[in-house]
Amino acid sequence: MKRPSIPFAHHGISGGISVKLRNNISLDDFCVQHLPTYDPDWFEAIAIRLFSGQETIITVYALDKTKQEGSNYNPNKIPVKKFKIDTLSASSIFDLFEEYNFTLLLGNYEITDMEIINK
Repeated sequence: MKRPSIPFAHHGISGGISVKLRNNISLDDFCVQHLPTYDPDWFEAIAIRLFSGQETIITVYALDKTKQEGSNYNPNKIPVKKFKIDTLSASSIFDLFEEYNFTLLLGNYEITDMEIINK
């Protein structure tokens, strides 16, 4: 599995999250419910980002199924449409999850370089 890079500036602490969605719920279902212009026949949600601070923005990146062929796009990139939702709270994302696990690091050391000594 390819290790994702963090595509935005972080301030001292960053990490990753793994999520198990609730049964019978998909990211596409979330998009259909909250994005009036989202059509799962045209798009496939492939990523979601949550920003929460002075404002909350949920960003969905969806594969544009109609733009996979052609010369207008970099052949080494995946054409996606970016959808922004600024009308929901951060907790609306967590309602999708049956469980989640995340680790935040200060950036001095990788978690794979650590050895637990108090087993």
